[in-house]
Amino acid sequence: MLFLSHIGDPKIAFNIYFPVAYYLHNSVGKRVLWAAVISEWLNSVLKWLLHGERPYWWVHTSGFYKQEHVPHLQQFSITCETGPGSPSGHAMVTSAVWYVLVSDFLYYQQIQSFGLKILCWATYVIMMCAVCLSRLFIATHFPHQVSAGIIIGILLGMVMNSLATSALQLPFYLLTSFLLAFIATMTYLLLNLVGIDPFWSLASATKWCAFQEWVHLDKTLFYCIVRDISCLLGLGLAVFCCQFKKLTCRSQKTIILQVLVAVLMLHAGDRLKLNIHNIVLFYVEAFFKHLFLTFVVAAGIPVVFSLF
Repeated sequence: MLFLSHIGDPKIAFNIYFPVAYYLHNSVGKRVLWAAVISEWLNSVLKWLLHGERPYWWVHTSGFYKQEHVPHLQQFSITCETGPGSPSGHAMVTSAVWYVLVSDFLYYQQIQSFGLKILCWATYVIMMCAVCLSRLFIATHFPHQVSAGIIIGILLGMVMNSLATSALQLPFYLLTSFLLAFIATMTYLLLNLVGIDPFWSLASATKWCAFQEWVHLDKTLFYCIVRDISCLLGLGLAVFCCQFKKLTCRSQKTIILQVLVAVLMLHAGDRLKLNIHNIVLFYVEAFFKHLFLTFVVAAGIPVVFSLF
């Protein structure tokens, strides 16, 4: 169950699905990143607005149970998500990204066999159900939250799959990044204006998590939004540089090497410790880290390999 929850983690879309898809097929990789960014950003905004609870703290705060009858929910190292629970980010981002991967695989491989199509989509459904069950098992989501995540994610995947990424230029990336930042900021300010603390769930997570070291700042909604905007900007800058330099690097051998280098670099970047003692510096460092890593994956690594 822990493994299933890990492969449904939104950061896997950025650290594995994106680089692998990008080097195998440029436009598919871009769509994967767009699907990951938009679905995670929308998920964060919806969580702010819907104010959803999580089981591991709800059993203590809802008043549904008498103090002596509160059920014991076993917690794990990945249970203590800090954001509100509805809709599920794992279900929403993963269903959107996997929808793009499966549908583009069938399209570009020109799969005509009805049986093979059924097999691919059946695998998609089974894997999504498994990821959602894992989120219920570790007490971080309710059933309606993962169901909502899947439905919205599939709809977003359909929209992103129709995106002509090869036609998108740097100004479009800049404008979209600005709009995402503006809407998120306005949502945050509006919630404060009506007396709702956008970070109310962080206090609940800190109070009811079994171990404080299981609560991480890189799981907050604000961190997710920062990652989304910076990754989109990094891809936009990479697209601009690649078009300017007219890079071509499509050798099958170099693609395999590029994937390995990119995944290892992103894994190392994910383990890079940010300054948690200064919250402003923490998010600034996160912004430039993800912008830099996305730029290097989309432009830096292809440039280096094209030189050799």
